[in-house]
This record gives sequence, structure tokens and C-alpha cells, in this order.
Amino acid sequence: MAVTKTIAPALLGVRRAGGGPKDVAPRVVGRLAVVTGASRGIGRRVAQRLAAAGARVVGIARGEDALGRLRNQIQARGGAFEVWPLDLRDSAAATRLGEQVVGQFGAPGLMISCAGHSIHRHLDESWDRPHDFTRLAGVNHLGPIALALPLLRAMTGRGTGHLISVSTVMVDVPTPGWTAYTGAEAAFEAWLDAGAPELRAAGVAVTSVRLPRVATAMSAPTAGRYPVPALSVDQAADAVCRAIAQRPRLVRPWWASAAGAVAGLAPGLTDRVWATVLRAGWRP
Repeated sequence: MAVTKTIAPALLGVRRAGGGPKDVAPRVVGRLAVVTGASRGIGRRVAQRLAAAGARVVGIARGEDALGRLRNQIQARGGAFEVWPLDLRDSAAATRLGEQVVGQFGAPGLMISCAGHSIHRHLDESWDRPHDFTRLAGVNHLGPIALALPLLRAMTGRGTGHLISVSTVMVDVPTPGWTAYTGAEAAFEAWLDAGAPELRAAGVAVTSVRLPRVATAMSAPTAGRYPVPALSVDQAADAVCRAIAQRPRLVRPWWASAAGAVAGLAPGLTDRVWATVLRAGWRP
């Protein structure tokens, strides 16, 4: 198991070096960092690292108790952490919270959109479940935009800042069984693609970090379903912190880039391959 965890990033094509405390600190010391999904998983680990590097962190999540415990832990170590409970499915509340953050602290230097919700369900299991798509759109797409808009307005007004989306390689490699999740994630990524040039012109950097499977509570229900290793939360946080330090536009494994290019050039072929797999009885 230890060997698998050590080599998983290399096998999955995820680069981790360059995101250590000395790399991240110059970007965040004394600055406000807003992190969604901060109560657990990748968001929690990134929030801890940012606070340790000298950022003032605003942690946003539904789990107020978990956020409180994280605040106590960070403050006990001398870090600065503010708790802001929010259900991203409430877009109006997300906008209000974004405005409150700016009103209290001013423009953030960094926003990391880590919050996410996934559902594994094939289309023939979804005919009577349109609410699945509504729920995931709220958490993964509409809510993050509603929260980001007031923050981005403040960033562009100041002429500096960085927005990071922590997403999935399924945006590049859509997989049957993940329609609601992939659709919501891809919608947010498309919004970023369209808005990134405008933000860059105003001095705000944008990064999309598209990760392979990470061993979190969110992915636990489908653990073991695919014959590939998973990143640990720490390994995923390494990739995010590297993006904070280096500010690339897009982070994704090489194989996701290649598979996405093939799917884009030959979508019919991709569909036929998946259809053959499904007819053979394997439902990924």
C-alpha cells in the first residue's frame, strides 16, 4: 500500500514538486485566501497549508462543526482562519457571502474552488431523478460562480488575484455513469475558459487543476470500481499548491490531454468504443 501511494502520482501523471511552503509563501503571506470545501478532503488540507504559509484563510463549507474544529487547530498553531458556513446550492446566499467577505476583508488574493459533490449513476438509473442534476449544478457550477463574482469584481478592481478551480479529468475524459457530475464540472470549466481572458486582461490569473481520482470521502462510495491507483489527499494538495506557486492556466495529466484530443477529433469513435464496453456487460 505504501509503495502504491508513493508511485501513484507518477503513474497518474500528476506533478507535485514545486508546491512546498517556500514556494507558496511568497504568493500568500499576509493575503486573504478563500477556500471552498474547507471542512474536509482536499480543501481542508489546502486551507491548512495556506494558513501555515502565512495566509489569512476564509474557510467555506456546509459543515460548520468541522470548520470550527479546523479553525481551532489552525489558530492553536498561530494561523489565521475564519469560518464561513455556506451551502453552495443556495446561489443567493453564496453571492451575499462573497459580498460580505469583500466588505469585511477587502479583495482576496486567492480563491480556491474545492467544494464538490459527485453522484455515480447511469442514465437508465436517472430517468426519474432530475433533482440529481440540479443538486450537482448548484454545488459544482452555479454556487461557485455566485460566490466568485463578488470576489472577482474586487480582484479586478485591485488589478491582481488568482482563481483556482479544483476539478476532474472527467472534463477531458467523460465516462459513462458520471453524467451529472461531469456535466456540472464541465459547465464551470467552460465558464472559466470563456472568462479567463477577461480576467487576465484585468490582472487576475486563472488556473484549472483537473485531478484524477483522489481518495476522499466523496470518492469512497466507488472505491475499487476502477483498476487504477488513486491520489492521496496530500498528493492532491501538492498539485494544488504547485498551481498556487506557479500559476499555470491548466494542470492535468498528460494522458487526459491525449485522451481529450482523441475524443475531440473522433467523438463518434469514442462513443462506439464505450458502447462496445457497455454491451459487453461492464458498466464503469
